[in-house]
Amino acid sequence: MEWYEELDLDENPFSMDTKFFGNDDALKETFYAIISGNILVLEGAEGSGKTKILKEVIRKFGGYGRIAYLNAKEMSRELNVEEVLAKKNGFLGMLFKKYPKNMILLLDDVESLSPKNVERIKYFYDSNHLKAVIIATKSYEKIHFTESFTQRIRKVFALRPLSEFEAVQVVREKIGEQVLSDRVLKETYKLSGRNMQKFLKNCEHVCKVYLAQNKSLNEEDVKRVLERGAQ
Repeated sequence: MEWYEELDLDENPFSMDTKFFGNDDALKETFYAIISGNILVLEGAEGSGKTKILKEVIRKFGGYGRIAYLNAKEMSRELNVEEVLAKKNGFLGMLFKKYPKNMILLLDDVESLSPKNVERIKYFYDSNHLKAVIIATKSYEKIHFTESFTQRIRKVFALRPLSEFEAVQVVREKIGEQVLSDRVLKETYKLSGRNMQKFLKNCEHVCKVYLAQNKSLNEEDVKRVLERGAQ
């Protein structure tokens, strides 16, 4: 029996997509940037929710192939926006370099962009092939945008970590109200450095220990558990 089956759950709740909590202002700002056709930079530490916001964008605006999402960390070579857009029109698009109009470009986990790529993005934005561009990064300053591109950025929005209350609500939505106390979850969040990715991984580990110990676990136990097997 899997650990989550003991809680009468059919699948691992921590492998399922998380409902959106916190940073509502950032989400509204992102939606507005897309609707109004702007360039927006989302800046925040790892695990602050940047990718989650981009997933919400895909959910809302992803119809009719309008979205081009790229994770910079997962790319084996340098970004080529021209190639990305041409592929959206299939083989003929690649062959004749025909680009779609009004695309939404989402760039995730961006640490740097070459001046050439920045100018490519600017060109396709100015020529209406890109309606909006959302760039998610840990540090806006380290990307070193060109001056002409910087002038086109509507806003740099800094994401804040979720509050302890918001973080607890994320887990409650997954496992209900009866498993783990709020104090245990808050302690787990603090020990995870307020990084939501680490927090959810650590919560799964804590849940397994909680069940193995006959549903007995307090804050001090959490510290010992995570010191032995910290994520």
